[in-house]
Amino acid sequence: MGLYKYRAIPAGEKEKTVLIEADSRREADDKLRASNITPIEFLGESSDEKKSIFSLKRSRIDTYDFTRQLAPLLDAYIPLERALGIIAEGAAEPEQRDFVNSLRRGLHEGKTFSFLVRSHGTLFPSYYANLIESGEETGCLPEAVRQLYKFMGESRELKDFIVSSSIYPLAILAVTLLVSILLFTVFVPRFAKIFTDMGKGMPPSMEFLLAVSSFASYAWWLIPCLLFIVWQILKKSMGKEMLSLKISQGVLKIPVFGRIVSDLEMCRYIRTLAILIGNHVEIIKTVRIAGKIIRNPVIANTFAHVDRKLKGGEKLSAAFTGNIFLPPGTVPMLRVGEESGTVGEMMGGIASRLENDTRQKIKRLLSLFEPFVIIFLAVIVLIVVVSIFIAMMEINSIGQGGPKL
Repeated sequence: MGLYKYRAIPAGEKEKTVLIEADSRREADDKLRASNITPIEFLGESSDEKKSIFSLKRSRIDTYDFTRQLAPLLDAYIPLERALGIIAEGAAEPEQRDFVNSLRRGLHEGKTFSFLVRSHGTLFPSYYANLIESGEETGCLPEAVRQLYKFMGESRELKDFIVSSSIYPLAILAVTLLVSILLFTVFVPRFAKIFTDMGKGMPPSMEFLLAVSSFASYAWWLIPCLLFIVWQILKKSMGKEMLSLKISQGVLKIPVFGRIVSDLEMCRYIRTLAILIGNHVEIIKTVRIAGKIIRNPVIANTFAHVDRKLKGGEKLSAAFTGNIFLPPGTVPMLRVGEESGTVGEMMGGIASRLENDTRQKIKRLLSLFEPFVIIFLAVIVLIVVVSIFIAMMEINSIGQGGPKL
């Protein structure tokens, strides 16, 4: 769902800028007419999925830290406007302070907190505004913010686990690449110079190593250029969406790694469903919001028609039946949750179990990655050492044969 911006005149008011949340431009126009607002000019769309790809400046606004500070203040029955003032006063970064103050100004203008969150586009996760809105409608805003803080904390914890677990394997890979580059750009050329100074032809093994060394030293830039050209050709011939789909299909087919990718997508998807359903967000709206969390287009396509099935009268468990990416046992457990009225709690339990299983899979993958990199380095060094040894044997045979001639 995107935000559509208009210059418009509400009934009985002056001209102003209006933001409408809708799935399409036509739906936004219908909502304007239903609200007795006359549009003058369409100013563009601000979708949750649109991101500044080429922006080099990193934003210092931390929405997780903002939510972490807001949750206990609201739990202490401090009014929202005053809570924002306390957060702004304690903000260390000017950009963070200006951001919080802009929310305060919006509240003074009579705007809702959920509207202000939506107006900041991609700064907040796609589910954030909807959960805030549900808290405003039910009078349980502190509970909604507490759930958001918990959800964002769990997501950050999983992300930090992946990053921290990858540091050592990546360090090993970096050392491996550095040693390989030094072997082929420094050591091999210097040893090959011995044959050149002697005026002797190099053995085939050294010729091969010298060719690899020359390529690594002078023609390495051909590899990224070639990859870029191939990418552009494929993108033009297949289309960007089809190419992305093919790449996603290939990623999912990689043993072990593909399963981890799909499990990570399902962790985010099921956790989002759990928190939205638990806070009484309308079910069709919930599955649409959760569907935007999925980044892999192959997986996203399998959930694209869930909302239509729900509109047709099916239950969520029936709409999920047959989906190969859901963890085993999800549909039966969800069916039990529907019968007992504990769908949110059931989905939360499924998400927690899947997150723990995914952590174990990541540990196993990284434990396999480390010896693989070490073996790769050993093979590279072995090839170089054996080639040099063969060359040295030929040098010795030349030296021994010289006096006899």
